[in-house]
Order: sequence, then C-alpha cells, then structure tokens
Amino acid sequence: MRHNHLVLTIDSETRERIEADCADETIDEWLLDAIDRKLARYGGYEFVDDCSI
Repeated sequence: MRHNHLVLTIDSETRERIEADCADETIDEWLLDAIDRKLARYGGYEFVDDCSI
C-alpha cells in the first residue's frame, strides 16, 4: 500500500471540538475515521457527467 502525506490546518475551536470527541483515539485516528466514513457514503454512488445536456 502506498502512503501519502496530508497536511491539515484547522482553527483552535475545531481542534478543541475534535479533542473533546476523541475519547480513546488519537487525533490522527479520529480524522482517519472521519475521512473513511465520508468516503463510505459515496461508495455506492456512480458519478455521471450530465453537463452535456
């Protein structure tokens, strides 16, 4: 598996909200889980370019 780096800049309020919700996860684990959940929502969709109407 190839790994890529992602740099994410967030404001302090967002970081505090994430840290409050982390429970027993690190911020990295929390963010990866959030990204996985977001991508899973689109897993069943087929994107179609319908702009050529």
